[in-house]
Amino acid sequence: MIATRFDRLLKDHGYKEVSHSKYEGECVYEKEHLYTKIICTVKKDSHGKAQEMTFNAFNGRKSPTDMYEFKQAEFDRSYLVKEADILHTAFESLRNQKGFNKHYESAPIKEY
Repeated sequence: MIATRFDRLLKDHGYKEVSHSKYEGECVYEKEHLYTKIICTVKKDSHGKAQEMTFNAFNGRKSPTDMYEFKQAEFDRSYLVKEADILHTAFESLRNQKGFNKHYESAPIKEY
């Protein structure tokens, strides 16, 4: 996958836009699985350039009730953390590039 903007990168990985700031402010994206909800916040400067990306994990719609579901929830959370790490690396790469030829090419993450 080749990404040229952080918002397209997040949307390609299943994140939905909750709030958007065209210039200075924060853009918020979220992705929810069965047991975990990830919220990604991107801070922009006064020129509209993204400066910082943070991820927060919360409990999802359902809590595990037995050991099997607990193991599934932990696997789900570890997958989302790995995906967030890859997205943050891509974001930093795009942020540090100059000019109009910005792009980041990564291997797709396999869904389970």
